[in-house]
Amino acid sequence: MTGGARVAFLPMSGVDRALAADRTEGFVKLIAGPRGVLGESGGGRLLGATIVAPRAGEMVHEVVLAMSTKMFTGRLAQAVHAYPTWSTAIRQAAAQFFFEVDGKRAGPAGRAQRKA
Repeated sequence: MTGGARVAFLPMSGVDRALAADRTEGFVKLIAGPRGVLGESGGGRLLGATIVAPRAGEMVHEVVLAMSTKMFTGRLAQAVHAYPTWSTAIRQAAAQFFFEVDGKRAGPAGRAQRKA
């Protein structure tokens, strides 16, 4: 992805539910791009995602809805989830478009993503 796209990467080792289940393998990656004249306001529009994790099939629905409605990543970052659940990983990854989460922040697409 080019044209100002940014990527948030969250290893499952940063998700409390994964820690509680001792299933920390995998990650969530969100890709967002600027929205016309609004640019990156609201974190940008969600363009794509990759979820490689236990329960990924249950987590992907929130991302699909966000993409089909052209949602800003800010809406995902503000979503309220039960605690602890696997889906909090989506919120945590989306929050990286606004501030540092567990030492990670969204960066330009094409940059090598670090694993924790």
